[in-house]
Amino acid sequence: MSLLIRTDQLLEQATAILPLSNEDIIYKGIAVGASERIWELKKARFRLQEEYESLGELERNIQVEGVSPDDHTLYVDLLEWRAINDELDELMRLIETL
Repeated sequence: MSLLIRTDQLLEQATAILPLSNEDIIYKGIAVGASERIWELKKARFRLQEEYESLGELERNIQVEGVSPDDHTLYVDLLEWRAINDELDELMRLIETL
């Protein structure tokens, strides 16, 4: 059974039980998935904030100390923090469109 057929069947079953339309269920599913991802990203960002206080502070540390050829932790953390912020922005725009 293809995934699309199975999904359609689940959607039919859900709308038969729940007082929701297909569209409502899809929107709610997207909202829940986005919310869960936002929660994960905020936890990761909080971990970085505990270690460096702010993204600006981490950037200043890199400017002052540089990145050791043997230890790229600061640079990796900077890239991770920027990626977290970018993804959070995208997810917030997605939620605003729902």
